[in-house]
Amino acid sequence: MSKFNPARNLAVTVLTAVMQRGAYANIALDAALRETPLTSVDTVLATTIVYGSLQHWLTLDWQLAPFLHGKKVEPWVHTLLLTALYQMTALDRVPDRAVLFDSTEIAKKRGNPGLAKLITGVLRHVQRQGLRDPQTISDPAERLSIGESLPRWLVDQFTAIYGAEKTAAIARSVNTLPRPTLRVNTPAFTVAQVQAMLQDEGIATTASTVSPVGLVAEGGHLAATAAFKAGAFTIQDESSMLVAPTLTVQPGDTVLDACAAPGGKTTHLASYGAQVTALDIHAHKVRLIEQNAARLHLSDRIHAEALDARQAAAHFGMAKFNKVLVDAPCSGLGLLRRKPEIRYTKKADDIARLPQIQGAILDAVAPTVTPGGALVYSTCTMLPAENGDVVAAFLTRHPEFKQVAVPLPPQLTATATVPALQLTPDDMGSDGFYIAKLVKQG
Repeated sequence: MSKFNPARNLAVTVLTAVMQRGAYANIALDAALRETPLTSVDTVLATTIVYGSLQHWLTLDWQLAPFLHGKKVEPWVHTLLLTALYQMTALDRVPDRAVLFDSTEIAKKRGNPGLAKLITGVLRHVQRQGLRDPQTISDPAERLSIGESLPRWLVDQFTAIYGAEKTAAIARSVNTLPRPTLRVNTPAFTVAQVQAMLQDEGIATTASTVSPVGLVAEGGHLAATAAFKAGAFTIQDESSMLVAPTLTVQPGDTVLDACAAPGGKTTHLASYGAQVTALDIHAHKVRLIEQNAARLHLSDRIHAEALDARQAAAHFGMAKFNKVLVDAPCSGLGLLRRKPEIRYTKKADDIARLPQIQGAILDAVAPTVTPGGALVYSTCTMLPAENGDVVAAFLTRHPEFKQVAVPLPPQLTATATVPALQLTPDDMGSDGFYIAKLVKQG
């Protein structure tokens, strides 16, 4: 019996779960890799196919359409064809013959000889005829949507906010590979110490240009290192590392992290010597906060509990915390590079409901802030409806708060900086992020 590379079959399984059932790519891929252990080379191949196919899904689908002639195929067959096209067009070191052979064998195993014949016929036709070029599309917005695999509604929204040129830069940026980044657990460890520890484990790093406590790794499984297990660092995006410093936390401060899981910002806040109360609505996510706190040796400074942040005032009472962070639930559109499936699973209607939730959380935590205390509102998105508009509406309802400028690190390039900070993925190669700081009048 002919054998095919299990990495390709695994990628089809994961992608079908993501695109048909709404699974998260990272979780589905991790689970599949645990169930079907692969060699390190094949793990890289499977991961590349999954994330590369997701990044270019609309482009690949548009290129495939003429070869199917309107024929409806099962979702896994459609996925198998798209992954084959991705490998044939994007992976220079993967020979077409290997892609054709494995795709045909996978079709035989998962389906029948008739499907295998269909797969072979389509891919051979692609080889003979070649693929269409998205640059031939006359409408500029549609050309960008298909060419960079960004749904048309997102192209239209970003263009209305940022203009066509900036939207094109964002679209290109989110189709690059995400960089493995980490935050050093200072002051327990120094940046230089962690660099040396990782170097000893064969992982080279460079200093982050976004955060002074960040490092960018050239590769490697960071969570499997001895340095990670020792609590020397946590895995966190560079943009996210800017949130905690905005609160200017001092030793002895009482801090509320209202939407805390999995605890990256919570532990960053605690690293300044503050006592942090961390909330999440789900008990299993509270356990994640506690596990991260324990690994980073910060359990004595962090109290995590399951609570809907919209109940904060009723639960804690008035003027309880002098620093509050609301890293609000949001559309996550700033994470398009790291979580490419978001662009297909999120809809405009979903996002329209979020500002009400975000505003309700801000309203609930406002009474818990002491006079003279600070409230930071942050999201990992790029839409004013979830960011500046939410803050503006909150300030109208709560005139006791005043917005102040977010300090901009000197090395940082940002899309907007007055008074809030707005990063988009093309600014520094990190996640899109929004940070606003509000001070309660005394």
